[in-house]
Amino acid sequence: MSTATGQNDAPESTEGTTPRGSFTDMLGNRIFLIVGAVVVAGLVSGISWVILHGGDGEDQSLAAAIDAYEKGEVTKARDIARTHVDDLRVEPPYQGAASFLLGMILHDEAKGFLNPKDRETVYRVAVQHLETARERGFPPEYEIRGEYLLGISQMESKQYEKAIKSLTKIYADYPLHQLEIENALADCYLAIRPTTPKNLEQALKWSRLYDDHPVLTPDQKSESLIRLAHIQYELGQLDETLETILEIPPTSPSYVDGVIVQGLVARRRYEEHLAAGEKEQAQDSLNTAIRMFRNAAGNQLVAADSTRKASYLLAVMLRANEQLDEAKEQASRTRKIYYRTPESVAAGLEEAELLRADNKDEEAVEIYRRALREATLSGQYENPWVDEVEFRQRVTRAIDAWKSAEKFAPAVEVAQALRPLFPADQALQIEADVQHAWGEYLEHQADKVPFNESLDMRKKSRFRFRSAGKVYLDLAEHRFATAEYTNDLWNSASAYLRGQDFSKAVEILAEYQRYETREHQPRALVATARALIALDRAEDALDPINECLEFYPKDPSTYEARVLGGEAYMELGKLAEAKSVLTANLDDGRLEPRSREWQDSLFALGQVLHLEGEMFEAQARVKGALEAPESIPREAFQFLEQSNESYKGAIKYLHAAVRRYPDDPRSISARYLIAECHRRSSMLPKKKFRLVNIETQRIKFDKEVKDHLESAIDIYNDLEYELTTKLEMQADLHPVEAKILRNCYFAQGAAMFELARYKDAIEAYSTASNRYQTEAVSLEAFVQIAHCYRYMNLSAEARGTVEQAKIVLSRLAEGIDFSETTHGSRDDWRNYLDWLGATL
Repeated sequence: MSTATGQNDAPESTEGTTPRGSFTDMLGNRIFLIVGAVVVAGLVSGISWVILHGGDGEDQSLAAAIDAYEKGEVTKARDIARTHVDDLRVEPPYQGAASFLLGMILHDEAKGFLNPKDRETVYRVAVQHLETARERGFPPEYEIRGEYLLGISQMESKQYEKAIKSLTKIYADYPLHQLEIENALADCYLAIRPTTPKNLEQALKWSRLYDDHPVLTPDQKSESLIRLAHIQYELGQLDETLETILEIPPTSPSYVDGVIVQGLVARRRYEEHLAAGEKEQAQDSLNTAIRMFRNAAGNQLVAADSTRKASYLLAVMLRANEQLDEAKEQASRTRKIYYRTPESVAAGLEEAELLRADNKDEEAVEIYRRALREATLSGQYENPWVDEVEFRQRVTRAIDAWKSAEKFAPAVEVAQALRPLFPADQALQIEADVQHAWGEYLEHQADKVPFNESLDMRKKSRFRFRSAGKVYLDLAEHRFATAEYTNDLWNSASAYLRGQDFSKAVEILAEYQRYETREHQPRALVATARALIALDRAEDALDPINECLEFYPKDPSTYEARVLGGEAYMELGKLAEAKSVLTANLDDGRLEPRSREWQDSLFALGQVLHLEGEMFEAQARVKGALEAPESIPREAFQFLEQSNESYKGAIKYLHAAVRRYPDDPRSISARYLIAECHRRSSMLPKKKFRLVNIETQRIKFDKEVKDHLESAIDIYNDLEYELTTKLEMQADLHPVEAKILRNCYFAQGAAMFELARYKDAIEAYSTASNRYQTEAVSLEAFVQIAHCYRYMNLSAEARGTVEQAKIVLSRLAEGIDFSETTHGSRDDWRNYLDWLGATL
C-alpha cells in the first residue's frame, strides 16, 4: 500500500493527517492547535537558526540552499548541495546538510516515476544520501524529518528491516506523520520475506492502528481493509479474512481485490480439505476459487494490478481442477498480456509445465527460457506467487523429467538458460550432468544398432562428452577456491577421455595432479596413461604407469595400470614386459575373476602370447623353417618350439576368457585367435612327422597335426555361421568382425588344404571369391583354388580358374587399394596370373 508523504514545505502542513498516541483525544480542541503551532514555530525557527547561525562560505551557501528548497527553488538548492556534498571542510552542524538536501529532493522526485523499477532505484539513491546525512548529522531541527524521509525511502526501496528501525524510532516524536508511519510500518512488516508469525502480528497491530483513523477516505479505508485481510489470511484466520472483506462496498475500486482474497481463502480451504481426504468439500472450495478468480479476471473496470493477479490464479486453479487445455490457454493469456510482471513469470512456469506434459517440448523449452529470462530482468528475483527456491525446484524437476524420459535436447536447452536465476555453479553442474548423461545414452544406443548406424551415434556421443568436459572445466574454474575444484577437474578429464579429446584430457589431468591429494593421484596417473596410449605415445605412457606401480603398489588403480602397461609394452613390441605385468594381475591373488581388470588381463595376455607365437614363427621362417624338414636348421626348430609354447599359452588364456565371458565383444576375436593358434601350431608336428621313422612317433605327430587343424576348422565354421547370421540380420558388421569373417574363409580353406581335403578347401575358397568378388582379396581365393586343382591333377580346371581370376582382375575398380588385402599391385597380379597360367 502506497504511502503519501508530500511534506516538502516548512512549516509542515497538517491537512489530511491525524496524530496518534496521546494526541488522539485532542482532535478539534485547542491543545492540539497549540501543539501544531509549536511544531510549526520550531521548524521555522530551525530555518532561521540555519540562516543566522551560518558562518562564512560553505555554511552560508548551505543555509541558502535549505532556504531555497523550502521556497520551492529545487534546482538552486540541488546545485548548491552538489557543490558541497563531498566538501569535508564544512563545519558542524552543516556537514550533513548537502546530503540531506539531495536525499530530500530525490525522495520527492521518486514519486513522479511511473516505472516501479526506476522509482525504486531513485529511492535507493535517496537512501544513500540520507544515510550519509544521518552519519554526518542532519541540519539542526531537521533530525526527525530526515529520519522520517529516510525511513520512507528505505521502505520504497524495499529495505524493510531498515525502514522499520528508522520509522519506529521517531513514531512517538512525529505526531503530524504518525498516520503515514503506521501505514508504512504495516506495509513493511507484511512485505518481509519469508513471513513469520511475529512479523505478521506486528503488521496486524500497525494496520489496525491505521485502520482506526476516522479521517481515512473511503478508498483509503478499503485499501486498509484489503491489507488487513491479507494479514489475516497469512495468519490462517480465514473466517476473519472473509468478515473483513465483507466490509468493502461493491462500488470501491478495491472490491475486485477483495474478490481475489476470497478466492485465495477458497484455495487454502481446497488444499486443507484435499490434505484431509475430504474430496467433496475440496471440490466445492476449488469451484468457489475458480468462480472468484474468473469474476475478478473478467472485470475490466479495475486496474491491471488486480486483473493480472486473478488471471494467474485462475490458471492455477483450472490446472488443479484438471481443466488442462483451458488452464494452458489462461496461463498463456496471462503471460502475453501482463508481460514482465511477476504474474507473467509465474504463468509462464505453469504454461511450460502443461506444454511439457503434452509432449510439446519445443514450445515448453521456449516458455521456460522466457520465464527464466524475465524472472531476473530487474537484477534480482522477486515474485510473490513462486518464491525463488520453488522456481528453481520446478525448473530442475522439468530438466530431470526430460532426462528420465531420455529427451536430452530440451533438457540441455533449458539448462543453458538457468543463469542468472540459478547460482553459476549450480547451473553449470546441471548442464554438465545433462550433457554427460546424453553422451552415455547415445553410447549405449550405439551398442544396440548395426555398425553403420552406430557411427553417427558414436560421433554425437563423443561430442556430448566433450561438451560435458568443457562445462565441467568451466565449473572447476568457477570453484577454484573450493574443495570441489579437483573433483570438477576429474569429471572434466573423464568426460574428455570419453569424448576422445585425449590431448585436452592430458592437460586437465596434469592440473588435477597439481592440486589433488595423494589419495587420488593413482587414478590420475592411470587416466593419463590411457590418454597417452590413445595418442600413440606408448613410450610416454609408461612413465605414469611405472609411477603408479612404484609409489602406490597397494592402490586398486595398480590393476588397471598393469593392464595399460601390457597394452603399452605390446605396442612397443616388448612382449616379455607385457606378459610380466599382465601375469602379475592374474597371479596377484587379491583380484577377483569377476573384476574388469582381471577380465581385461586375461584377454590381453592371450593376445600377447599369440603375438609372441607369431614373432617366434616369423623368426623360424627366417632361419629356414620352410625348407625341407631334413634341411631345417636346429635354430629354426627352436624358434618353432618357442612359437608352439606361446600358441599353447595363448589358447589356454583365450579359451578361459571365452568360457568365462562369452558375451564380451572381445570373445569373437579371442575365438578367432584360438583357431589361428591351432592352425599355426600344426607346422611343428608336421615337420617332425617327416623327420622321424618310428611309426608310433609318426602316428603321434600326425594326430597332433590333424587335431590342431580340425579344431581350427571347427572354430572357423562356428564363427562363419555366427557372423553370417549377424550380417543377414543387421545388414553390416563391425569392421573387426568383417575382417574376421573374411579371414575365416581363407584360413579354413588353408587348414583343409593342409589336411588334403581339397574339395572342401575349394568350396571354402569359392565362397570367399564370391563374397569378395569386388575386392582384390578374391584373387587370392582363385589362386588357392587353382593350387587345389593342381594337387588333384585337374590341370584344365586349374587353368580355367586362373583365367577366371584374370577376368575378375580386369573388372576390379580403378583406384582400388590392392595392398590393403594382398601383397602386390594390379600390374604385379597381372604378371603373376600370366606366369601361373603358363606353368599349370
